[in-house]
Amino acid sequence: MEEVVSGKLKRSLSTRDLIIYGIIFMIPVAPVAFYGSFLQPANGMVALAYLVGMIAMLFTGFSYATMSHRYPYSGSVYTYVQQGTTPALGFLGGWGICLDYLLIPTITYLISVSFGHELLPAVPTWAWIAFIAVFNTIINLLGVDFVSRFSWVLFGLQALVLAAFLFLTLRLALLGQIHPTATAFYNPTHFNFSGVLQATGIVIVSYLGFDAISTLAEEATEPRKSVGRAIIGAIIGIGSLFVITTWLAGWVTPDYRSLNPATAFSQIINRVGGPTLTRLTDFVVVLSFGLAGGQEGQTAVSRILFAMGRDGILPRQLARLHRTRRTPWVAIILVGGLSLILSLTLSQDTVSNLVSFGALFGFLLLNLSVIYRFYLHGEKTLLTTIKYLISPLIGFTVSLWIFLSLATSAKVVGAIWLLAGLVILVVKTKFFRQPTPQLDL
Repeated sequence: MEEVVSGKLKRSLSTRDLIIYGIIFMIPVAPVAFYGSFLQPANGMVALAYLVGMIAMLFTGFSYATMSHRYPYSGSVYTYVQQGTTPALGFLGGWGICLDYLLIPTITYLISVSFGHELLPAVPTWAWIAFIAVFNTIINLLGVDFVSRFSWVLFGLQALVLAAFLFLTLRLALLGQIHPTATAFYNPTHFNFSGVLQATGIVIVSYLGFDAISTLAEEATEPRKSVGRAIIGAIIGIGSLFVITTWLAGWVTPDYRSLNPATAFSQIINRVGGPTLTRLTDFVVVLSFGLAGGQEGQTAVSRILFAMGRDGILPRQLARLHRTRRTPWVAIILVGGLSLILSLTLSQDTVSNLVSFGALFGFLLLNLSVIYRFYLHGEKTLLTTIKYLISPLIGFTVSLWIFLSLATSAKVVGAIWLLAGLVILVVKTKFFRQPTPQLDL
């Protein structure tokens, strides 16, 4: 394979491409798969959990926009915290969010397979996973242009399903067969905000795509402008879709206790559109999670590993670029192999409990970095106080609140992962006697 050890990624993505990339990464039809798991902890108030998640991520998104304008480079949290505070803290932030990105293809594959098995029960699980992992790796090796084109096609399919659900639900409401209700936002009989926060801790996974946008900064045509705009646009766009979809689901079945958590949204879809819409939705979910979510998760984490390899904090082989495609092929193949192994060995429930830890840890550091870099060491006016102190402080506070609500198992595994990163850092710096490798701007 032709390669170069160092060099620049290919710039070809517009703001619109980045927004669609982020929205597809967050998977517009995600509630179809996750709705049932949110019902019990949120006591049916799933739309409220998505709304809280959107608000939390919006303030953190403002912090990303600030950093992406100042530091238009790949690496996301790793690069932003590195440049905003210290290289060592930047590595720990990037290492933490890598845990999520390495697990995102795994959980998307497992969800895709669970729906795919319903459509084609004769195909064994391992064959589904192997095909998806190999296919996504090939698309990523061909370049970000191919990933972007695939994103547009799958966005259209998901938009079709959601539009059908919206239209048919409103039709039932107009016919008087269902009745509008606000129970998906507030049910005084069962209200428990700690339960809503617990559900929001899992919901956060659905918003992680906005961070993935920042990993493509060096492949955007105008990164200083487009990355920040795309992040805010993607959060508002996907958040609105999630809230509206789950609000309407509450119209169809106000009594969430009558639903089977394993098939909750499928039951709702079947009531609204019958078997035809149910089968179409299952097909789109298979493609959306297995191909769209898996592909873009692999794209994102390979760019973070590329940045760490380029800086030398991880093996420099991870920064190798294909000579013509300009893709970090070593990192892509590594992620593809790990995703395949993890998908064949871990369960969906196990992965679901782990994927939020690293993202929230990275968000906490990122918000603090904005305060440290732009407020404490910058000019203090009313505008800068709002942008660089109040806004990131809100993002930090809400993220911390959700972080503390995560399951104990997620915190334990996350802490072990961070400890492993700290060991790498200690070895690489010879117990901090040498400087931590970083991007030379």
